[in-house]
Amino acid sequence: MLNKIDWNLLSVFMEVYRLNSITQAAEALDTTQPVVSNILKRLTEQLDEPLFIREGRGIRPTAVAVQLASDIQPLMHGINSALENVKTFDITKPRLFTIFVTEPMLMLLQPLLNEDKSLGACNIQFVLAPADQHEMLDQISLQKADLAITVGSVNHHSFHVQPIHKERMLLTCANDHPRVQGNISLTQYYEEVHVGIKENRSGLHEINSLTEHRLEPRKVWVKCDSIISGLALASKTDIICLSPESIAHQYKEMFNLQVMEIPYTTHPVVHNMISHNRTMKSHAHLWLRDKLISAISRSESLA
Repeated sequence: MLNKIDWNLLSVFMEVYRLNSITQAAEALDTTQPVVSNILKRLTEQLDEPLFIREGRGIRPTAVAVQLASDIQPLMHGINSALENVKTFDITKPRLFTIFVTEPMLMLLQPLLNEDKSLGACNIQFVLAPADQHEMLDQISLQKADLAITVGSVNHHSFHVQPIHKERMLLTCANDHPRVQGNISLTQYYEEVHVGIKENRSGLHEINSLTEHRLEPRKVWVKCDSIISGLALASKTDIICLSPESIAHQYKEMFNLQVMEIPYTTHPVVHNMISHNRTMKSHAHLWLRDKLISAISRSESLA
């Protein structure tokens, strides 16, 4: 069998196995679906074992495919790492990095990177993370994004998760709010009406997950797509709005807002850097991760 195996077919097999899709594997490999299907057929014939079977509109790996992938995946990672280590990363050569972020991370990082004079010819582009985590991970797997900095972890063996930033949630309201001045009691908190921020745009946890207290339902009268629009609305009405500390203080004067503690104990919101394992030893990605972590560290030292 060793003499008749075409080892070039295995990399295509691993893409199909990793993405569980011939179509997505073809896109990741910059080829067509028929080409990938033909390669799988050739490998199946060489192994004389079925690798994938149809299941609904998709495919499912056979036990043989699962065992094969489990055995060769560490070898593939080792080869990829070795090849990446041979490559040199030169910041004087143009390169665009795409980073999925939450709104708080966008507001924190974009100004800092704009002022960074050590990026050379490289550009770092921030894009709000997709609402669906599976879509986000697929985009990173397909190399349409380099990594993500977002709230929440990932339980997937192909990804590395590193906590890199956390901050408190605070409460904001208009400076001339008729009932809330300087602080707010828990009773007032439930009596007042709130802005709700859609999680898919803000990257914020549901507030109930940030506290050990058993909370009553809030009076959420309006939902906004972003924290900034929520703060703007709070500045013009009697509605109160929860916000990460960095954004609350950044826009406090612009929107004439009061910023105060939430009337119960909360855990900080934790942002994780999510990278694909195949990039962990890449010189370019090591440089990118270092840039992002350094920028966040500078922001925290200035806070």
